[in-house]
Amino acid sequence: MSFEQTLDTFRTVTAGPADEVPLARAALVAARAEYPDLDIDSYEQRLQDIAETLEQQLARSNVRDNARRTIMTVNQLLYRELGFRGNTEHYEDPRNLYLNYVLGERRGIPVSLAIVYAEVCQRVGLDVKPVGLPGHVICRFRPDDAETEEDELLLDVFAYGRLLTRNDCQSLVRNIFGSRIAFKDYYLASLQPRQVLQRLLHNLKAGYLQRGEEERAGRIIDLLLVLFPWDLDEIRDRGMLRERLGDSAAALDDLEQYVQYRPGARDIQLVSETVKSLRRHVRESDDA
Repeated sequence: MSFEQTLDTFRTVTAGPADEVPLARAALVAARAEYPDLDIDSYEQRLQDIAETLEQQLARSNVRDNARRTIMTVNQLLYRELGFRGNTEHYEDPRNLYLNYVLGERRGIPVSLAIVYAEVCQRVGLDVKPVGLPGHVICRFRPDDAETEEDELLLDVFAYGRLLTRNDCQSLVRNIFGSRIAFKDYYLASLQPRQVLQRLLHNLKAGYLQRGEEERAGRIIDLLLVLFPWDLDEIRDRGMLRERLGDSAAALDDLEQYVQYRPGARDIQLVSETVKSLRRHVRESDDA
C-alpha cells in the first residue's frame, strides 16, 4: 500500500464522532506508514483473541462485581500469562509506538500499552480509557457501580497495571518534569481516541527527528495533520522539513500559511526569512 493510500485510509478511519473512532484500528493503519504491507485484520484478531480469553477468565472467576479483583484478572492475563511489559531496555526505539510491534513482541511504552490495555478491556465491556498525564499515559477503570471519582481505579499500564493514587500520579509527573510543573486536575481527564493517536504520533515524530530520520518524521506529520488539519505548528514543522529535503514549492506553501495565520509567533522572524529565501529559490527555478 502506498503512503497516499495509507493517508486516505487513516482519514476515513478517524473521520467519525470523537468517541467512536476505533483506536486500535486507527493505530494499526498509522503503522502502515512504516509497514506498508501490514495485515491489519490479523492484528485486530489478536486483540479479539485476547479479549475472548479475558471474557472466559472473568466469567470463570466471577469477579466483575469487584473492581480490584477484575483488574487483577486483567493484569494476570496481560502481564503474567501473555508477557506484556514496558520496554525499559529500549524505551526510545520507535517500534514501541507501532501497535503491530507491541502485539508481536509484547512490549511497548505507556501510550502504546494503554491502547492495548483499553482495547482489550473495552471489548469485554469494561469501561477502561487512557488518561493523558504529561509524559506518561495511564488508564482509568470506571466500574459499572461507580458513583464518584473515588470509585474509579487509575492504572499504570507501563508498570504491570499497578494501582495509582492521585499522589502517585503527581509523583510520576514530578519525576519526569520536576517541580516546575504544578499538577492540574485536567491531567487526570480521559483521552478521546484522536488525542491518544496524537500522543502516539507526536512521540514518533520526536523520535525520528532525534535520529535525523526526516523523511519518516515528515510522514508522521502528514498523519498528524489528518487528525488536526489546522495545527499550524505541525504545518510549520512540515514546511521546515520539506525545505531541508529540497521540496521548495511544498515548503513554501506550508510556511506561507504559518506566516499568514501566526503573525505574532515567537519564531515568526525566522520563518519569514525562510519564506523569503524560498520565494527567491522558487522564482529562480521557474526562470531556469
